Amino acid sequence: MSNPVKLRPLLPLASAGPPAPVQAAPKRKRPQVSAACNGCRKRKVKCDGVRPICYACSVAKTPCVYPVPEGLSQREAQKQKLSHVSKAHESSRRVLELLRASGDGSSQDILKQLQLSEHLDETIQSIADASLLLPRYDNRRASLPEPEASPTRLDHPTSGPNARRLTGSSEGSPRLLVAGDEPESGPILPVSRWTTVSQDDKMLSNLINLFWTWEPTLSRLVDRDLFVSDVNTATPAGWTSRHPNFCSPFLVNALLAVSSLHATRKFPYPQSQGMASLSQSFARYAFELLEVEKHNDSITLMQGAAILWVIVRNEGSQASRSRASQLADLLKRKWSEFGLGIDGAKLFQSSDQNSHSDARLWHAASYITWGFYCFFAKVAMFFSPQMLVQRPLLMKTFEPDVSSLGSVSPGSTASFDDEDPLATQAAYQLQVFIAECSLCEIMDQFVSGFVRDGQNHLVLDSRHCTALYNKLLCWKLALPDHLTTSHSVLPSVLLLQTTYEFVALKLLLAFTNQSGSEFDGHDAASLQVLHANSMMTNLWIYRGIYTLKHEYWAMEACSFAAIALLPRLETEPALHDVIGRACWILDEMKRVSGRATELLRAIEEKGREHRLRIPPYGSQSSFRRSSGEGSPLIVVQGAKVFDGSRGGVLGPADGVKAVSFSNRIADVQQSLPPISSLVGLAGGGGGGGGMADNLYAFRAPL
Repeated sequence: MSNPVKLRPLLPLASAGPPAPVQAAPKRKRPQVSAACNGCRKRKVKCDGVRPICYACSVAKTPCVYPVPEGLSQREAQKQKLSHVSKAHESSRRVLELLRASGDGSSQDILKQLQLSEHLDETIQSIADASLLLPRYDNRRASLPEPEASPTRLDHPTSGPNARRLTGSSEGSPRLLVAGDEPESGPILPVSRWTTVSQDDKMLSNLINLFWTWEPTLSRLVDRDLFVSDVNTATPAGWTSRHPNFCSPFLVNALLAVSSLHATRKFPYPQSQGMASLSQSFARYAFELLEVEKHNDSITLMQGAAILWVIVRNEGSQASRSRASQLADLLKRKWSEFGLGIDGAKLFQSSDQNSHSDARLWHAASYITWGFYCFFAKVAMFFSPQMLVQRPLLMKTFEPDVSSLGSVSPGSTASFDDEDPLATQAAYQLQVFIAECSLCEIMDQFVSGFVRDGQNHLVLDSRHCTALYNKLLCWKLALPDHLTTSHSVLPSVLLLQTTYEFVALKLLLAFTNQSGSEFDGHDAASLQVLHANSMMTNLWIYRGIYTLKHEYWAMEACSFAAIALLPRLETEPALHDVIGRACWILDEMKRVSGRATELLRAIEEKGREHRLRIPPYGSQSSFRRSSGEGSPLIVVQGAKVFDGSRGGVLGPADGVKAVSFSNRIADVQQSLPPISSLVGLAGGGGGGGGMADNLYAFRAPL
């Protein structure tokens, strides 16, 4: 007998309409997490993404490890890793290129850095950044003299026991001045007591440090130890009663104004405007204080006035030129009134009977006085036909301080093991200063050697020129290795060598302007090109490692070299590189300097005056490179050009052209007397006829 299947009884159908739908409970949404931990991924369970340990791992009591950083998804982490790998690959490739292009000594130097490195990735990146030491302005670099091919030392060793490493090193620490680095934060000074512009002592203290990092000329005017001591201990309200004093509200605000400008170098142009505005605020307040301080006999008056002179000269406006002239007159007058050319006793006499304190004051007097002498020498070299002040009679009491240093530099291995590395670096900077003082004495003799001839023109005796040039060569040969660009790329060394090349160039130009090209058995014109190329190479290296923004003297040197050598652009192919780099640097600096805009405009006007086309620079050069058009190595004049697309001669049948090209034809231009220098792609347009239709684009055969 089979058991009947028991079925569930059904309820009767409701009389009103279809059955109501059953409402299911809403599903709980699981929280979205950017990435699951390795444990949950392995067990294939949902991870809640809680860090440092998720719920599933805490219950299972297993290690919780996330494969990606917090806040990143798996895809974003992969993209970030790919970016890092690509950057590391590019850096490694640049290091290999640098090894291949370097000499044996430089290659050994790079390999030694890699062997001694504790953080290999950082070292490779640092060396890769220094590959800018082999700048490539265009494809013609291979045919130009090497950067170190100076007429003074053609056989420079590239390595040695005290060789500097190729990467940027610091004036204050081993990694201080590599591009993007900031000075190490030192003690916080009560700087806000001396200004009303800002009350942020930490920021102001960092700006004070920047002054001694990036201002090798102006920082020689201020004794750092005495300045910092007065900032800490003196009272701003009663500073005028102290004698001598090494700090004042005027000096502090002037110093902060120029330091704020240098603080913009780590930011791109739009983001740097905040610091530029802060600099203007400090400068305005300093000019207000100048009206008070100029009636007091204080060295801080001259120090602040010199700093403001550089700031207003950098602006390039008519009002700033008038202000600069007034400041220059004030400096010259106070130099004489204070007796700085004799002994400076009026400013530096101490009422303290302590012999040690008195010796410290005279040491500062010597340092500051010679700093001003170097400042005036540079002003005379660039702007004045005569030296503004006489050579000081005060002895260089700071010279013996570096006798025990020998040839140790901040970048050498020995300096890292010193008990007081800052003292070593300060002594190193004294070596740079002593070398600069000797160079400025030669500059003084050069500027003071001009006499007026019968036509009231300033001329320089040819024998005096030869003697001064030989002095310059001896100065260069006497430098220790760590003060040469073959062993150091510190900012102070690069700018020191730039000043030397500028003085040599100006001296040779003064000679050729009145005595021809024969210079003591050498061709003065060739030496000029060599010095100009070395000067621009130094600045190009500085630009690549540290950026050039507010280096006022470098700006003036670029302008002088470009304008002086521009008339020879047609006959000297190497000058395309020199003038192109000079204009490129000025073009980059004009965003932050009205003076750079003014100088660049003067170069372009000089080119139009001589019917010369300025070599492409900046965005112009980038466009030429991207379109495959480089500056021509060859210009063929008087050529007939056939049009491959239409047949026949391009232009009138009897017309001749000037064709310029390097790897391929870049320009075809109507040949007119005199033929202008043809550089890069000048423009398009077809047909013949007038001046507006002289440019043709070369069309290859179809």
